This record gives sequence, C-alpha cells and structure tokens, in this order.
Amino acid sequence: MIQQYFKQAWRLLKENPVLSAISIIGTALAICMIMVIVMSHQVKNAPYPPETNRDRMLYVKWMSSREKKASSDDRSSNSPMGYDFAKTCFKALQIPEAVTVVSAYAPPGMVSVPGQNTAESYDKMLTDENFWQVFDFTFIDGKPYTKADVDAGLRKVVVTEKIAREAFGSTAVSGQRILIDYTEFTVSGVVRDVSTLATAAYSQMWVPITTETLPEGGSEGISGACRVFILAKNKKDFPAIKEEAEILRKKFNDGTSTYEAFYRDQPDAHFVYIHRKWANVAPDMKTIIRQSAIVLALLLIIPAINLSGMMNSRIRKRLSELGVRRAFGATRKNLLSQVMWESLLQTLLGGALGLLFSYVAAYALKGIIYENSDMSFRLGDVTLNPASLLSPAVFLYALLFCLLLNALSAFIPAWSVSHKPIVDSIHSK
Repeated sequence: MIQQYFKQAWRLLKENPVLSAISIIGTALAICMIMVIVMSHQVKNAPYPPETNRDRMLYVKWMSSREKKASSDDRSSNSPMGYDFAKTCFKALQIPEAVTVVSAYAPPGMVSVPGQNTAESYDKMLTDENFWQVFDFTFIDGKPYTKADVDAGLRKVVVTEKIAREAFGSTAVSGQRILIDYTEFTVSGVVRDVSTLATAAYSQMWVPITTETLPEGGSEGISGACRVFILAKNKKDFPAIKEEAEILRKKFNDGTSTYEAFYRDQPDAHFVYIHRKWANVAPDMKTIIRQSAIVLALLLIIPAINLSGMMNSRIRKRLSELGVRRAFGATRKNLLSQVMWESLLQTLLGGALGLLFSYVAAYALKGIIYENSDMSFRLGDVTLNPASLLSPAVFLYALLFCLLLNALSAFIPAWSVSHKPIVDSIHSK
C-alpha cells in the first residue's frame, strides 16, 4: 500500500512539473538557509583542530585600566595587556590545566631562505611554550619549542606546511635555517596549515614571545600587546578560575600606585569571546542571542508560510478528484493517507536537495559567509573542516518542521473534503 501511495505521489509530481518544482525548491531553500546559518555558527564554535578544546577554553582578549581615584570607567584606557602583567595575573593561575600568553598583534614577517633573493610575506604570532599544550596542532615534522627555548629567547620557529613547501620544497625541514625579516631562525617543527577560522590559534608561523621586544602601553604595565588563553581541566572549573583570576587582579592592584586593572567580566567562554569586538564595551549577550533567534525564526517561518500556501492551493485543486475517489468507495483513512504520503515525498525530495544546496553554498560562498573584519587582514585561507559542518540534528529539526507544515497544509483541506458530502466535493473548483 505504501509503495502504491509513493507511485501515485510521484505520478502527480510529474503531472504538475512546474508547481512540483516550485514546492520542492521552496522546501530546499528553507532548509538550505537554516543549514547555512547553523554551519556559520558551527565553524565559529564547534571544536576542531587546532582548537579542539573550545568547550574548555577561557579567553582574555582586552584589558582595561583606570586611575584608582576614578569614580567610573568613562576615562579608562583599553587595549591588549602587558606581557609582565599577563605573567603576574594569569600565568600564576593554579587551577587551569595550562595558560598561554600570545601577541595580540604581530605584523606579517618576510620569509626567505639563506642564499635566495626572493622573500614572501606570512602571518606571524609570538607565543610562549604553553601555546602548544593549549592548542592541538598536528606536527608533520619536528616538534614545538620548549620552555627553555622561550626563557633563553632562542630564535626558533614553527611553520606551516605551506611555508615549508614554498620555501624549501619539502615538509621535512626541522633544523633548517630560515630568515624572518632578515633575521636567522631555526625551524623547530612543521604543522598542518591552519584555517583563519581558528580565531585564537591561527597564524602561519609561530616564534617564542621573548625573541622580540613587545611594546608596553603604560598604566604601570597593565597595557601592552598580549592576550591570554586559558585551558581548564573541566568547564565546571570556569567559576573557580575566574575567582582565582580576580584574587590575582586585586593583589596586583594593591601593588600599583596610580592605576588599577579591571577585566570587564573576562575571562570569557568561547561563545562570548567571538562576540567581544570592542575593548571598552562588554558584549550584550542577551541581545545577541535574541537577535540570532529572531533571524533564525524568520528564515524558517517565512519560506514555510509560502510553502504552506502552495501546498494548500495544490490540495484544493484536487478536491474534485478526492470526491470522485470517495464516490468509488475510498475511505476517509485512505484519502488522508494518500495526501500525507504525497506531502512526505515532496518534503523528503526538498530536504535532500536543501542539504545539497547548503553544502554547495558553504564551500562556494565561504569567503562571504564565514569571513569577518579580522580575517581581511590575514594572509591565510578560509578552509573548512567537513566535520565542523555536519549537524544531523539541526537538519533533522528543519526537515521535520517543513514536513509538519506541509503535512498540515495538505491534511486540513483533505480532512475537510473527507467530511463533505460527496456531491459538494465533486463540484469543488
């Protein structure tokens, strides 16, 4: 019986190819839009290499300072933090698994090989040794630099496979000499290329933070050019880590004469961190979540209403046909079953097409969908991890929502005709 219903449904789709195509594509676009929005959220928040621990990460992106006598923060100074301040107030934390201090900004470096006359520009980041513990890099060759290397300020560098191949023609280059801004470094290791979507870990080469003199912005060492990333043993430790960080902050402020540091609700969990754009304003997460929910609802409901109208119109055109079937002995159950199976087939076809559309859009339009203002200054590429795009649960929810609307749009007029007198149904137009 079910097979017969599907055959009938397929035959009806072919009888009205234009209307059928519009209905199926409408379902597909509704699902595609939802999936693209969710994919955009996934790549920014889901854990994938090298940021596999996003659910256990805390971030301190900006630092604020003010005069101790100030009654408010209206005249505060806001910027990244100083290196010594970061070591005093964050690397001294005992509860986390690891804390790393990195450069907030580092100009691209000119890379060349001794003896060659050509040089290429690549993104650079200054880090300490814990950076390689906080983030999950895959080393193709060699190993990361160590604490002893950082403490001694040794000129070692970890490069991506892109730099290794373009500079040396191979990825087996650990121990080789390389020039960065015409200063000689030794290649410590080679890692896989990192997507610019890895907002915290991204670079194309990483060098010890002690190999350069970092600018200090003043405010008794509070301001500077560094950021801090904290890896917790468990996300349940977040409150305890924040409390410990607050104790260290107060201890630091007790030792200053003029200025005091304050964090504006930092350290942030990952979702808050990616929405913290400005140094002097904490993100309004309630508003951000509400706006995202409204956009998601509109993207789902508006196409769904259109689909509902088309399905309703299509069923009403078939009222006379359904009346004839009743006249020849079809039961109400048979009529409703046929209509529901037709709706199911149409939604399944639209769902499959929508899933295909969403993945095509995710890759073809990745520069538009995923890039932000920070990425425009980066020299690397937006690459996508297929695992970060897979969201079977969201696809299933979107499909079920469209199925429900299509089913209701078909069921209501079909139920109505099944309860009408047969003569009235036959004469329906």
